[in-house]
Amino acid sequence: MLKLASYPEFIATSSAQEFEAKLIAGDYSDEFTHTYNDYIKQFGCRGVKEIDIATPRMSENLEHIFDTLKLINIEDNATTKTQQHSKDAYDKLLHLASTMGKGKKFEKLAKTYRDMIGFRDHPKYMYVVAVGLLRQKALQLGTQWALSGRINEAEDIFSLSLNDISEGETNDDFKLTSIIDRNQKALKDVSHVKDWPNLVDSRGKYYTYVPEAKEGEIVGEVISPGFIKGRAKVLLDPYEKTLEKGEILVCKASEPSWAPIFINASGVIMEVGGPLQHGAIIAREYGLPCVSSAHNATKTIKDGDLVELDASSGIVRIVTG
Repeated sequence: MLKLASYPEFIATSSAQEFEAKLIAGDYSDEFTHTYNDYIKQFGCRGVKEIDIATPRMSENLEHIFDTLKLINIEDNATTKTQQHSKDAYDKLLHLASTMGKGKKFEKLAKTYRDMIGFRDHPKYMYVVAVGLLRQKALQLGTQWALSGRINEAEDIFSLSLNDISEGETNDDFKLTSIIDRNQKALKDVSHVKDWPNLVDSRGKYYTYVPEAKEGEIVGEVISPGFIKGRAKVLLDPYEKTLEKGEILVCKASEPSWAPIFINASGVIMEVGGPLQHGAIIAREYGLPCVSSAHNATKTIKDGDLVELDASSGIVRIVTG
């Protein structure tokens, strides 16, 4: 995405409508078009809540792709900085290994590590690819049913079970809309619930642990050490607002669709998740100070608050409003 955002011809594109028109007309260079098509082929199946077949994919919304690319600061971003940090660390370790007479062995093992580390995400990635393909197939049928008036819109097909879909394909009199209404009722009944408890016992009682903290402070779990002071940006959805360069990201949690947001962040505060939560892993890879388990951070901290994030001790201080 950083490569796509860096093309001068993309930088000169002023709107999502112009972006879409140029893609359709083939007005971009062969190099940009090839890079874009390769990106869509590999990552177009990804998106928010991507393991759920009912959620849209990146490839389905050109405006979303355009806005995401435009958010990337191509001159100063975590990706570029991380590459330099990685090189510096590699050179330092290689020098140390060489003084021990193990330089060649270090180079061999480091190459093996770098070649193989990407496979850690491979099982989930292939699952998401499969879900994306199944979603395309389901939407084809959903579109047919929507056009014939059997359901209200194509996306309603994801409120049907596989048995419902099979019955609908073989029986034109099968009332799909009534089945959809029935299946959606449980979700509508709890649509007002914004915060679900993390722990519920067998009697339905739920527990909340709030660490003791001084006034104006929030205590969290150390995820990625460091200290940063900056303005906060509270996001409940990755693309509801623009996270400007240098702002501290405050969110409940994150998953892969949030990765481009981290490029502009100077630090991360999350309410949910431990060291292996997605946001925690990305924060460490980008070298961003990060704390998690920060109780009610998205409610306590407001957009624009000046925040001190001491991710070495897990303390978040709200300096000013």
